Amino acid sequence: MKLGFGLVLVALAAVGSAQGPQRCSSNRVRRNAASLSSQEWASIANVLNQMNNDGWMSRFGASHDRLFSRVHGNTCFFPFHRRYVLEFENIARTYDPSFVVPYWDATESFRNPAGDPVLSATALGTNGEGNDHCLTTGIQANMQVTYPDQHCVRRNFDQGNSIGSWYAPEIISSYVQSDTSLATFRENIEYSIHGAVHLGLGGEMDTGYAAQDFSFMVHHANLDRLWWDWQNGHNEFFMYDGTGSNGPASLSDAIPEDSSVPFNGATVESVMVLGYGNVCYTYD
Repeated sequence: MKLGFGLVLVALAAVGSAQGPQRCSSNRVRRNAASLSSQEWASIANVLNQMNNDGWMSRFGASHDRLFSRVHGNTCFFPFHRRYVLEFENIARTYDPSFVVPYWDATESFRNPAGDPVLSATALGTNGEGNDHCLTTGIQANMQVTYPDQHCVRRNFDQGNSIGSWYAPEIISSYVQSDTSLATFRENIEYSIHGAVHLGLGGEMDTGYAAQDFSFMVHHANLDRLWWDWQNGHNEFFMYDGTGSNGPASLSDAIPEDSSVPFNGATVESVMVLGYGNVCYTYD
């Protein structure tokens, strides 16, 4: 669902932002991970290996772990992860200017998540192996990370070699269509499909440093897409209610950041509308 230029102008004017963010001259498009070819996954693997060699995978894992309590269980969940995945994407594009984080719609295979083609040996990889549950397939096969100590990227499905069923697309769609406040929508998404994927994949994804598994990025890109659909569907591009990371939610709140992955003081308001300011992407 895409937002018309006129509606964006009205939304920006509503917050009185005379010097507000400028419209992006172009937007990269985040695609459904299920549509990527094996060659495209191989290109992603190449970037991830370069980033890991330079320490970025562990920096992202460490920063998410240290900020965990401030960016979960409150409305900052959405703007933080929007800015966080964007920062990952921007850094990845310094290695390959064509790099774009795809999104993984986990509801497409909700009955049998382990059978999802996105969890194949040529994409995100299958289940971990051995006592340490190391990923030996996929784009991060045998990757070693250093936070909180040196170890392989791990995956440990919640039902042995299978994953318990996730949330049906109809349930998630009902949240997008029916929830009238961001605080309610955040709670419903965070404690349903968000948690189900993290717990279902297990291993790295069942820790505070989950971002060392690229599954984290494609999963949170999808949650961001759902938020964007909710914003469009309710014409609520600047609703930020409930509790933020430091008390009552305010658009002027600084998004929590860690020195290992700085956001340079970015505010919640700066990431509320896709296609404006530094948020120069959209979804297919």
